[in-house]
Amino acid sequence: MKLRSVVVTSFAVLVLALGVRSAAAENPNQVFNGRIMMSTKRFPQSASSGSAYVAAIRKQAQTSFVEAKDTHTWKIYFAGFLSKPLDDVEYVVKLYELSGRTQQLLVSFDQYADQRGERTILSNMTLDKKQVGVNKQLLITMESKGKILASAQFKILGEGDKFSGKVNFSEEDADGKKKDDDDGN
Repeated sequence: MKLRSVVVTSFAVLVLALGVRSAAAENPNQVFNGRIMMSTKRFPQSASSGSAYVAAIRKQAQTSFVEAKDTHTWKIYFAGFLSKPLDDVEYVVKLYELSGRTQQLLVSFDQYADQRGERTILSNMTLDKKQVGVNKQLLITMESKGKILASAQFKILGEGDKFSGKVNFSEEDADGKKKDDDDGN
């Protein structure tokens, strides 16, 4: 009799654990807790179920972005799944270049949520080649009052500036003096 109650209790604990795990898998805020998901397309704002929403976000998310040739920019949509509710309507998005052992702040901009207590924030940004460079590994963070609520790493890819290696000097440059100097002035 005791063996049977142990088996039944173990089975009940297993069923309960699987039930909690599947419920957590359906909540996008728990699945992506503290992460920023990014894409070149808008993320869906709803789905038929939590699991379908998580699947759609995973399918659409990417970590490498290619420069638009005509504008020399990157348009990136992002969904921040905050580690704790936003305690203000204002938050800061920061982009850092990850090179070597240091992080260098490239861009920082303020954003505003619709209301306090948000757990998921959908937004977008356009990065300019002149401002952030090209072919870099970047870190994006969403912060409120100095605390990081979500983050992610991504790459921006594109063509660097092309140089021919050819230098043209005028006769003045080659002689190392101006024409005025030839006149004795």
